[in-house]
Amino acid sequence: MTSRPTQNHARDLSGLLKITLVSLFAFLWAIWIQPHTIALRQILLTFGSLLGLYVMSQNGALFKTRLAIPIYLIGILFAWITFHLFFLSHQYELQLKEYFTIWKRIAWGAPFAIGLGIALSCLCNHETMREETVVTRNKKAWWIFYAGMVAPTAIYLARTLLMLLAAKFDWQLPNFAMHLPAPSTWHITKMSAVFFCLPSLALACGQCIRLVNQKTPPPFLLSLLYVGTIVAVLTVFYLENTKNGFVYSIILIAVTLVKITLIRKARWSWRDSAIIFLAVAGLTFVGMAHLKQNDSWKTLAADLRVAGQLEEIDSWKYYGSRGYPINDLGREVSPTNYERATWAQVVTGMIGELPLGYGLIYKSFGYYGKDKWPDSILFQAHSAWLDLTLGIGIPGVLLLFLAGVVALNNALHATYRFWGNAALWIISSIALLMTTTEVSQSIYIDTLVFMILWVAGLGLNCPLRCKASSAPACSKPFS
Repeated sequence: MTSRPTQNHARDLSGLLKITLVSLFAFLWAIWIQPHTIALRQILLTFGSLLGLYVMSQNGALFKTRLAIPIYLIGILFAWITFHLFFLSHQYELQLKEYFTIWKRIAWGAPFAIGLGIALSCLCNHETMREETVVTRNKKAWWIFYAGMVAPTAIYLARTLLMLLAAKFDWQLPNFAMHLPAPSTWHITKMSAVFFCLPSLALACGQCIRLVNQKTPPPFLLSLLYVGTIVAVLTVFYLENTKNGFVYSIILIAVTLVKITLIRKARWSWRDSAIIFLAVAGLTFVGMAHLKQNDSWKTLAADLRVAGQLEEIDSWKYYGSRGYPINDLGREVSPTNYERATWAQVVTGMIGELPLGYGLIYKSFGYYGKDKWPDSILFQAHSAWLDLTLGIGIPGVLLLFLAGVVALNNALHATYRFWGNAALWIISSIALLMTTTEVSQSIYIDTLVFMILWVAGLGLNCPLRCKASSAPACSKPFS
């Protein structure tokens, strides 16, 4: 296969088709974690995939280039999962069930993801197109896309506000308008909030950098919107009291501030100093509030020392049913600190024993633990990357990783660099949160592969320049 950037670029598609695809995605992302929406999600995936198949059929030449390698890597991943099911399975019935649920949905949504990527990337296809037209067309798609990404955060905060008002005015709210605890079928877990809200924070961080990087002063309302998105997501994580979400938010914001400082150092002013100072002060304030909210941070080092004694202390096997050990501060270890540290060590050893994988995306750690210690009570290792590696093996995770990296590289060099930059922040945030979040299960892995295929679709297009500028019009931020 060869890449011929001046010839094999995406065919232009109707504006309605592009807007329909991005609208379907925005709606899907908005409801992906909302309870009792399975039927609606399936309808959106079906319509999106039908449109995606049409887009793919109109751009068959793109799949004959090196730029299509990420898509073929995902195809090889499917072949690996099929081979593992029939020849390497440890829990055939359970693995077969996952094959016809998780992997079926991934295949079902693949044309949607690829078609969406191609559609967005071809918004700046024609050398004869005026720059103003390109920016206008992308502006519509961008705001629909951004609204969808922010929707889970907005829905969470809307529920919070409704509950506050209901408490004050004695309203009776329906279940869907409230945050309800487990085992309610309307319960939304912390990890769901982290998985579907953190990417919007990352996206806003990327846009803040783009605004700072432009030559003209950034529009105030646009800056306020992106900073407001960051604050909104942090509010969700504070209300949910999730350490994962908060830590990864701080990392992304810190990267943003460093990048902005590097961009502005040649034009540094008192205003820049004030902005950076206020941002750091705000993060410090929120950080202190979070530390007060979580005593487990104070005993982290002591708990980790106990976690290092795997053979002497085996409380990690029983999920708290036999109590927890005492650390050298004379306090019972924090279950969060102790269990995650011990499980990470144990699952790493399991991966060494089964480098080709146990076979299950969900709970390979628990089932293999049961095989080794029949009285154990284990579920997931609380690290999606480790759980996934134990589940689909080192070859499976390597294929997924390579597909993501190559797809991002292609997207960043594709026709519309703006979308490539957005993709980088979204995929990076998901990869980051998977380090210590237990999202190796349905919905989350479906979404991860969907987003990788979306990025792969973005990267299928080839660089062209718009008539009115020597640089792609997409290098300009929207305002």
